[in-house]
Amino acid sequence: MKLSPSAILLLTAGSLDLIRFPLHFFVQGSSSGGNVGGSIKSPSLTIHQITKLQAKTRNTKLEKHQKQEESDDTIPLGDVQELYFEQRLDHFTSHPTQHQKDDFTFSQRYFYSSRYVHANGKGNDNDKHSKHVKSNGTRNLRGHEQEIESIAATVTPTTTTPTTTFAFLCVGGEGPDLTPNVLLNSVHCTGDMIELASKLYNDSEMNVNVHMFALEHRYYGKSYPTFDDGSSSTSNANLVYLSSRQALADIANFVQFAKKEYLKEMNKNSDSDSDVKWVTFGGSYPGMLAAWSRLKYPHLIYAAVSNSAPVQVVLDFPQYNDVVAASLRNEMVGGSDECFDVVSTGHDEIASMLTVGTDTETDAAREKIANLFNVCGGAESLAVDKNVHAFLGDGVVYIPVQENDPSCDGDLCNIEKICHFLTSPSSSLSSMEKLAQMSKKLSYGSCMDINWENKISYLSSDAAREEGNRSWQWQTCTEMGFYQTCEINSPNSTHAYSCPYGKGYHTVDQDLEICERAFGIDAELVPKNVEDTLTYYGGWDMAGSRILSVNGDIDPWSALSMNKKDSKSSSHSNDNGIDPDIDMPTYWSKGASHHFWTHQVKESDGDEIQATRKMIHDWVIDVLFDQSDNNDDGSKEEATVNVREDVEVGNFDFDTSGGT
Repeated sequence: MKLSPSAILLLTAGSLDLIRFPLHFFVQGSSSGGNVGGSIKSPSLTIHQITKLQAKTRNTKLEKHQKQEESDDTIPLGDVQELYFEQRLDHFTSHPTQHQKDDFTFSQRYFYSSRYVHANGKGNDNDKHSKHVKSNGTRNLRGHEQEIESIAATVTPTTTTPTTTFAFLCVGGEGPDLTPNVLLNSVHCTGDMIELASKLYNDSEMNVNVHMFALEHRYYGKSYPTFDDGSSSTSNANLVYLSSRQALADIANFVQFAKKEYLKEMNKNSDSDSDVKWVTFGGSYPGMLAAWSRLKYPHLIYAAVSNSAPVQVVLDFPQYNDVVAASLRNEMVGGSDECFDVVSTGHDEIASMLTVGTDTETDAAREKIANLFNVCGGAESLAVDKNVHAFLGDGVVYIPVQENDPSCDGDLCNIEKICHFLTSPSSSLSSMEKLAQMSKKLSYGSCMDINWENKISYLSSDAAREEGNRSWQWQTCTEMGFYQTCEINSPNSTHAYSCPYGKGYHTVDQDLEICERAFGIDAELVPKNVEDTLTYYGGWDMAGSRILSVNGDIDPWSALSMNKKDSKSSSHSNDNGIDPDIDMPTYWSKGASHHFWTHQVKESDGDEIQATRKMIHDWVIDVLFDQSDNNDDGSKEEATVNVREDVEVGNFDFDTSGGT
């Protein structure tokens, strides 16, 4: 294979890794060994999950810190630099005068590693970049320097002068906070980005340099702007600078910054900056950003890999729970019809008890249910309609379909273990009682707070800011929607909804109330905000090129992703089709959850996950080194990318109107 001149890959980190309760966040009872998702947070953070988060935060912060301290000695982070650079606060206003400059910038965090840069690649000048370090130079998570050990052992330096240079940028989103581990082994970019970097570096025929970066998303992690008046970064007035459009401009600005700071010598030897190719990668919301950065900045971004990215933003998203239902029935991941029936019937039984009968019978039912599920406040909490809607509409138990890990070792940590528990032949309990038993097993001894007002209060709290939930909720109200409702099938419905929870108990009105009360955004504006986003980016009709979309058929977010097998058109194309010059291949990873293939590589990973990673690697290499495919403006494409023909498209019957 003949290599082109210099090329750079930009990778976005998985987050949204978008989740139901949010896109992978705060999983009840999960002990699968770390964060489950770099993925989209769900705007529908359930009330009892918020309560559990509040209760566990106090007890687990020290424990997490101690575990992190213990793990630091075994994770070689010495080659990863934690850095900051000056980013514009608002990319869409005129440039400020010099005396106003400080008011228009903030410090955005990024990480850098030259692990896969050859000795003659001029990419490991730590002194040069130390001026950008706010956290005392190159650090690991404990704050002291540490030599890289196990990673260095896998590197095979060569003496031949490299002919090509790559740079991988893992761009953060709303998911787990980035740490230096993001460029070593995390849920964000390991399976696609770091593995590909290692492959390219160690291939004697390619013999390339690979610079690796990770860019944190504004208003998440440690990349919050500060304001001279001392007001909170996440006040309603200050959140106006948080949007996907600003984040894309951040990426573009960072590309220009990185070219000058890290690739200056290489650029001097090139005919022009266009010789440097950038490719974006990401999972979940960052997967959306990956695709959109190629779409909106084709002169800077050469190609994109978009993993589990729900680009078809919608206000009302009942299809999420349709996929949850299908996954609970999916035998490939341990589901069954019986398992789905227990979950669905259990919720029906609770709803029936709370709505049928005399006042005396209803009071008795509330008391029984409150005791079964250890509801905070007892029966009185179930006397408030909004509390009941919060309790039933998002599920009385949390089922980690989005984060499903077949090899997790905790109790009730995946679909297979949950379904085995719920369908045990030795149990004579009713479906409702089985769900209550499961809830207590996962409750850590805490009561379930279903108070709707507590949810509203939480979203205005410091805890919500620290976890990024206030920032993400703002983005759902101003851009994304994604409200995972549980609908009732009506006689006039064109779609048979199959939500396994309390049907009709989570309507979009609940989410619109949050937008009004937490952010002062009128409910009538939210659908317009979502529609504006869809119009701006294009959704399924996005007219991009060199964008690979990869999805797992267990992932509920796949309902809104580009998921058609045809490599020359986007998903859900209209009758006229898509411009044949547009090259946007898609790929299904069977049995896979939310961008599971971007997670750290494990021996337990199945054949399909391994094949998915290989496909991504091969596609990126083919696109970068295909001499006939050389237009940076997204125009005429000559190269055709072969996508596996044996992977069938998921047979989902979704209502694509989306409610917008």
